[in-house]
Amino acid sequence: MSYIRYAAGIDSGSAFCKGALLLDAGAGVRIEKLFVIPSGWNTRETGVTARDALFAAVPRAAPRPVPLIATGYGRARIEGSRKTITEISAHAAGAQFLYPGVKTLIDIGGQDCKVITLEEGRVLEFLMNDKCAAGSGRFLEAVAARLGADSAMVETLLAAGRSAALNSTCVVFAESEITALIAQGVSREAILGGAADAMAARIGALAARLSLAEPAALSGGLSESAGIAKTLSRALGILVRPLERGIYAGAIGAALKGF
Repeated sequence: MSYIRYAAGIDSGSAFCKGALLLDAGAGVRIEKLFVIPSGWNTRETGVTARDALFAAVPRAAPRPVPLIATGYGRARIEGSRKTITEISAHAAGAQFLYPGVKTLIDIGGQDCKVITLEEGRVLEFLMNDKCAAGSGRFLEAVAARLGADSAMVETLLAAGRSAALNSTCVVFAESEITALIAQGVSREAILGGAADAMAARIGALAARLSLAEPAALSGGLSESAGIAKTLSRALGILVRPLERGIYAGAIGAALKGF
C-alpha cells in the first residue's frame, strides 16, 4: 500500500471546527472523511477531537505519519499540524476541488466574509470584511434565533421571497428593529428576507471592488443555502450557486496542501 497517500486538514473557525481526510491512491484524490463540531471555547481541545476523528479513519496499514495541515481562526492551536496556511488559500483550493473552474468564491464565515476571485484554484484577488458582523453568518444566525427559526426553517422562509426593509445592518441595533417589526405584525418570512438582503448588500459593497466572474459559488456555513445564493445573485449581479459540502472547503483545501 506504499502508493497510497492520506492527508488531513482542519479548518478551525470561530463557530465550527471542520476536518477533512483525503486519499490519493494514484487515480485522483477523493474524500475519505468529513468531520464538523462546534468550536466551543477551547479551540485546542476541539482541534484534538477533530484530528483524532480524522486519524481514526485511516487504515492501520496505510503509510504513516499522515500529514495534518491547519487553517482558520484557531489554526495556531491545532496540535500535531505540520504547517498552517491562510484561510484564503485553503478556501480557494477547496472550492476548486469541489467545483472545478469556479472563478468567484463568497465565503460567509461566522465572524467575517471573504470574496475571492480565482483561476484554477489560484487566488487572483480577495477582500475581507472582519470589522462588522452584518456581512457574516453571525448576523443571519442572530436574526433566525430571534425569529425562532432553525436552519431548515430558514430555507423555507427565504423561499417565500418576501423582504421587509431593515434600516440597521448592525446586529445589536437590528435586534430592536426586528422586535418592532414583530410588534407591527410583519411576517417572519419578510423579516428574514430583509435580513438576508441587508447581509447581501454589505457583501455586494465589498465585492464591487473586485472583478467578479462566473461561475461563482458559496463556501462556509451557508454554502448550501439556495435562498442565500439567490439573494447574493441579485446583489452581485452574477449567478451565485450553492456549493454542496462547501462548509468543508477550507478543511479540504488545507488537506490538499498535505500532498
